Amino acid sequence: MSDTEASSGSSTQPSLIHGHLNQAKGVVYQAIGGLSGDPAWTEEGDQAAKDGADELKQVKDKAWADRVGGKAQSAWGMATDDQDALEKGNVAVEENEWKGALADSTIPVPSWERIKGKVESAVGMVTGDTEKQAAGNRRAEAAEWTRG
Repeated sequence: MSDTEASSGSSTQPSLIHGHLNQAKGVVYQAIGGLSGDPAWTEEGDQAAKDGADELKQVKDKAWADRVGGKAQSAWGMATDDQDALEKGNVAVEENEWKGALADSTIPVPSWERIKGKVESAVGMVTGDTEKQAAGNRRAEAAEWTRG
C-alpha cells in the first residue's frame, strides 16, 4: 500500500461491506434523483451501484480462488496425514464459501450428507480419533464435490 493509500484510508482489497454500502448508496441516490428529477443524483447513484456490484464480484472471485487453494491444502493434508494442513485448508474453504455467498447476498446451504461428514469429523477431532475425523472429512468432501 502506498503512503497516499495509507493516509487516505483506502484499500486495494475488495470489501464485502464497502461493496454492499456502495450498492445501497446507489439505490438511495437513484431514489433521490427520481423524486427530485435531478439527473445528476440518478447518474451518481447508477455509478455507485455499479461500483458496488463490481467490488462484490471481485470479492466473490477472490473467495472462489482462495476456496480452491483451501481445498488443495486440505487434500494435501489428507494425502500426507498432516492434520494441521488439513484443518487450515478446511477453515479456508469454509471462510471463503461464506465470503462468496455473502457477496451474492445469500447463505451457503450444505447438503445433509456434507453436514453428517462435518459432524463425524468434529467428533473425531474432539475425541482424538483421527480415523473418524479423516472419514468424516472424506464424507463431507465427497458430498461437496458431487453436489452439482
